Amino acid sequence: MPQTAPRTSVLFHVVDFNDGGIESSLIQWLHILDRSRFDITLSVMFASPAFVSRFRALIPQDVKIEILVDRPWLNHFQSRRYAHKLSKPGRVGRDVFNTLAVRPHVRRRIAALAQRHDVIVDFDMSLRRWASQFGIAWLGVNHFSFDARLGNRPRKARRLALQYARYDAVVALNQHMADEAKAMFGGNLRRLVVLPNAIDIHAIRAAANAPGASTAPCSAPYIVSVARLDEIQKDHRTLLRAYAEMVQAHRVDEHLVIVGHGAFRRELEDLAAQLGIAQRVHFVGHQDNPHALVANARALVLSSRYEGMPMVLLEALAHGKPIVATDCPTGPREILDDGRAGMLVPVGDTHAMADALMRIVTDAALRDAMSAHALTRAQHYGIEQSNRRFTACVADILEARRSRAPAGVTAQRAV
Repeated sequence: MPQTAPRTSVLFHVVDFNDGGIESSLIQWLHILDRSRFDITLSVMFASPAFVSRFRALIPQDVKIEILVDRPWLNHFQSRRYAHKLSKPGRVGRDVFNTLAVRPHVRRRIAALAQRHDVIVDFDMSLRRWASQFGIAWLGVNHFSFDARLGNRPRKARRLALQYARYDAVVALNQHMADEAKAMFGGNLRRLVVLPNAIDIHAIRAAANAPGASTAPCSAPYIVSVARLDEIQKDHRTLLRAYAEMVQAHRVDEHLVIVGHGAFRRELEDLAAQLGIAQRVHFVGHQDNPHALVANARALVLSSRYEGMPMVLLEALAHGKPIVATDCPTGPREILDDGRAGMLVPVGDTHAMADALMRIVTDAALRDAMSAHALTRAQHYGIEQSNRRFTACVADILEARRSRAPAGVTAQRAV
């Protein structure tokens, strides 16, 4: 009787859970990985309110969970931060306390966990100062454009290059991001791997019909945007101006539904009023399950200055939605297959965005064609392809450790 190969024990790590794309992509990986190949543990540094109230219930029951900062006195400053009660002197105190107490505690916890695992997937690279330690393979996952985050910060880029070099492999979510890393860090990285975010297509579609799924705030057809109201990375101002241009120049039935919360909400609501579109623009805040809003929309739009590998676009593909996205670094162009699975417009170009949205809402044949392309493209990020890529990535770094063979910085793309 043939022996079953032992499973690879993988420890995923993240600092905490809030409401960003990193958290969504991590939840997808925890769900879709092949349990015949992998035994999975999740370590979380801080149990945030969002983790306790929402995300913990979304984690598969067979995933072991380790909360690293598990003593109340170690959580004092972080708890005040979550409650928005941390003053400026408090932030200084927190930094000192973290250095002297929290960090050594976390290091001891990670060292102990490393003894029971084969690979650490540092999903937000928050453990980078310890990467390469504890006799275990380390995989560091980057989620943002290197150029956008570090292009004007050469000193920080040099410091991070030294830390990133400790990983057995650094993961870029797409080829554009990998090209940025190769240009920025040169030969400093041991290994650079392209590993896109993953999606469970059937689960995403089922979520649109789940009890409690968000419903549309209007009876009219609508265009939907799902993104944090953060005008440093996102660009809702251009979206609002593009929508206003559509409304003023054409007879448009579609309303605009904006899903997400953030510090810029009041400013954006004021802008919508100034543009005369406030009655047609619906700010609905954060939605735990926005899939019904996406599935029932005429189109989805993503207006950003930079991205990483935006989960909202992958989820929109799974729903077969026509998509308009800014051609920003990094992610939209690759996700949308160079514009074949959605329309790409220049960053900040109001007229181009208005024109693209107008074409979609007025051309049913175009919508049907885009929907078909989206559904086909979604398969590239589905369970089967994602497991194949992840398995190959882990096997490569474990084999490299066993053989001690030198690894260059050429991006290995598992297509």
